[in-house]
Amino acid sequence: MKQMVAVDEPIRMRARTLPSGKIVPTSFIWRDQTRYVADVGRQWQERVDGKSLRCFLVQAVDQSTYEVRWDPAEDVWSLHRAWILNLV
Repeated sequence: MKQMVAVDEPIRMRARTLPSGKIVPTSFIWRDQTRYVADVGRQWQERVDGKSLRCFLVQAVDQSTYEVRWDPAEDVWSLHRAWILNLV
């Protein structure tokens, strides 16, 4: 069963930029562990504290789901929320 946790922590993201300009997250490091992205789902923009953020819902190979955010003005990625399998 997946359990949702609020995170709001910085992450190191690897992403591809397609010729169309679309950003595709491929993996990220959170709490010293690399999470590989198996699928990228919904993408949207949000305005938070006056900043325009690009948000991505990604599923890792372990089937956990993460909401990651990118601030293109600062080129900073963060993990906003996570739905983690078998959270102890």
